[in-house]
Amino acid sequence: MKKTGTLTLTKLKKQENRIGYLFASPWLLGLFIFGAFPFIASFYISFTNYNMLSWPRFIGVTNYRILFFNDSIFWKSLGNTFYHVLIAVPLSIVLGVALALLLNTKIRAMSMYRTLFYLPNVVSVVAMSLLWLWLFQPSFGLINEMLGPIYRLLNMEPLRWHQAESTAKFSLILMGLWTVGGTMVIYLAQLQDIPTALYESAEIDGAGWIKKTYFITLPLMTPSIFFMFIMGLIGSFQVFTIAYIMTGGGPARATYYYAYYMFDMMIADRNMGMASAMAWVLLVIVLIITVIALRLNKYVVYLGEEA
Repeated sequence: MKKTGTLTLTKLKKQENRIGYLFASPWLLGLFIFGAFPFIASFYISFTNYNMLSWPRFIGVTNYRILFFNDSIFWKSLGNTFYHVLIAVPLSIVLGVALALLLNTKIRAMSMYRTLFYLPNVVSVVAMSLLWLWLFQPSFGLINEMLGPIYRLLNMEPLRWHQAESTAKFSLILMGLWTVGGTMVIYLAQLQDIPTALYESAEIDGAGWIKKTYFITLPLMTPSIFFMFIMGLIGSFQVFTIAYIMTGGGPARATYYYAYYMFDMMIADRNMGMASAMAWVLLVIVLIITVIALRLNKYVVYLGEEA
């Protein structure tokens, strides 16, 4: 009798699984068509000469050899991207944590301040870029208008921001920090999850705000900081839109990022083989850095007493 009951439960389980797969099949089909298939196809195309006007012709590792040994623009764009990653990611983390700490205090209208800092994240990238084009204008932009007294005091010309090779990269990084409110929300959620009993115990021992922040707050925030580090890393390697709208990759290719070059290779030059090779190189770079970061996870992230 028990065996019959077990068989019946097994049949019911299999039937439920089939129904579940049936409901999930549209998503699985979409994943294959728009995800898995292009992923596999791009790997093959990276070993071909393919311009979308003729059938792909297999050429082995020629695309990769050209990228690494015969393409100076490849290295220039990769260097620009690494510069952006190394500066933008740490700055966004520091500013995001600082804002979260500031907005975690209990004062009147705090909800309004949190909303104001988050609002830039709901603005489209195109609208944001057009706004910052005006802010960065050397002759009539708001930033240079505000810095005018300092320029006159130091007897220097107004900065040309995104129009000068020396400041273009940092200008785009500065613009990106305007949306730091998105990361601030993550840090704020982590802050509000910290037990108040820990702070009360520290206060009994005579700890001030600095000690409480250093020994309690920051260690307990490391999981969210590490998460945003990984996400920021991946996102910064794909920077493209702001450079495309604001600088066109200039001046002198100062903001010609890796994704921008890959876009030009694919759209302007129609060299799908080279563009696919660049995509796989980027995937490997991001994968290696992410794996290294995850390996270091246990050394930098506080996971509680069991860790």
